[in-house]
Amino acid sequence: MSEEFAGFKKKAREILEGRSGLDSIEDYRDLLCEDCEFYHHGEEENEECGSFLLLKALLEREAFDLEKVLRDPE
Repeated sequence: MSEEFAGFKKKAREILEGRSGLDSIEDYRDLLCEDCEFYHHGEEENEECGSFLLLKALLEREAFDLEKVLRDPE
């Protein structure tokens, strides 16, 4: 994940450092949708893909560990 998902990594670091949170749907979109080639900010904001819904549910249940995901084995 070293070169990929720059938007995800940036937002995840902000969350882990306490500079941001997951307080609104926009926070989730910033984290989960920023790197998606199909997502265009401001367009079809009421439509959410299955991946977004799954990852959002995992984050809400604290079953998705941002710190662990950011750790790069390389």
